[in-house]
Amino acid sequence: MDYRKVAEQIYEKVGKKENLISAAHCAIRLRLVIADNDKCGSEAVEEIKGVKGVFFASDQLQIIFGTGTIRSAL
Repeated sequence: MDYRKVAEQIYEKVGKKENLISAAHCAIRLRLVIADNDKCGSEAVEEIKGVKGVFFASDQLQIIFGTGTIRSAL
C-alpha cells in the first residue's frame, strides 16, 4: 500500500487542514476530530483503497485500516 497516497487522499476528502482539529491513532484506526462534518466526504474516504470502514463516534471520524496497517505507516 502506498501510505503517502492514502494519506493525501484522506487529507483531501476530509477538508484539508482547515477542517482538521486533531488527529490520533490506535493499532487499527485513524481518529480525526473534524471542525465541520458537512465539509467531510466520509463516503469518499471509505472508497479509498486500503480503508476498510469509516464512521463517526464520540465526535471523531474513525477510519478503519485493520491490524498492523497504522503501525506500518508510521
